[in-house]
Amino acid sequence: MPTEARWFVKTGLVYLVLTFVAGSALLVLEATSRPAAYVFAIEHAHVGAVGWLVNLVIGIALWMLPLNRERFPSTQGRYPPRAAFACFGLLNGGFALRVVGEPWYQLGGAPIAASVVLVIAAVAQLIAVLSFVAIAWQRVRGPSLGR
Repeated sequence: MPTEARWFVKTGLVYLVLTFVAGSALLVLEATSRPAAYVFAIEHAHVGAVGWLVNLVIGIALWMLPLNRERFPSTQGRYPPRAAFACFGLLNGGFALRVVGEPWYQLGGAPIAASVVLVIAAVAQLIAVLSFVAIAWQRVRGPSLGR
């Protein structure tokens, strides 16, 4: 498994553990009649969906998608590693900003600064997903015409 794919998968596994830790904490608070603010339930869902699932899917896809040796001969058909590392940094950096920025915004702290953080997070994650699609698109191709 390529290094970049391992980074995504291992990060996803860390987020899986964090999802269950956060879920357990939210459940304990609820059971002891001290429920957390609703925004923390939203963040719990995002840690599971984006942190765990999206990282895992991208990591496995980078590893398992068909090779395109014609398009990427220098990497034996995979993809430029820099593109995958940029996708990783944008996805997880944007996600970290969101996990901090969304509760900050929702709980009324510095609305302008929190809004800026959320916009940066959204743009970073969008660029990450678009870069992954660009990488994957080059590897998921139909048969060449005339062959």
